[in-house]
Amino acid sequence: MSATERMRARPAIDGDGAAAILRKEWRLPSTELSVCSLRHGLRSFLDDTGLPPDELHDLLLAACEAATNAIEHAQHPSEPYFDVLFEVEDGQVTIVVRDHGQWRDGPSGPHRGRGLMMMAALADTTVSSLPQGTTVTIRPSAAGAGPGG
Repeated sequence: MSATERMRARPAIDGDGAAAILRKEWRLPSTELSVCSLRHGLRSFLDDTGLPPDELHDLLLAACEAATNAIEHAQHPSEPYFDVLFEVEDGQVTIVVRDHGQWRDGPSGPHRGRGLMMMAALADTTVSSLPQGTTVTIRPSAAGAGPGG
């Protein structure tokens, strides 16, 4: 991981003495190399969730797309970083990617502009865009949850 990464992985203990929350945070420079670094680091945490392989890959792809968008679309960022939060609480995986700039459309082309649709197809995805940054929250798709899902 990058030297600018802010690492914090800590389980929280619930009333029964069992770990109820696992949290990991990254702060990565807004460069393309950070997506590769995030992919490797996030993969190791996702491997420990017990998610089915297809669901794990979908979450990883959606998170990396959100990170790519944070790099490409954050205009005039107040900080040259994007933040990623990975959390497992009571078995529910959540990944949050946040940039620190105003959304701007990227370059156009026939193979561009499908990232948000792709993320929505891969996982339950919400996007909140404010002047101080865009936040993307990703969770396993409800369609893939449950037995046989």
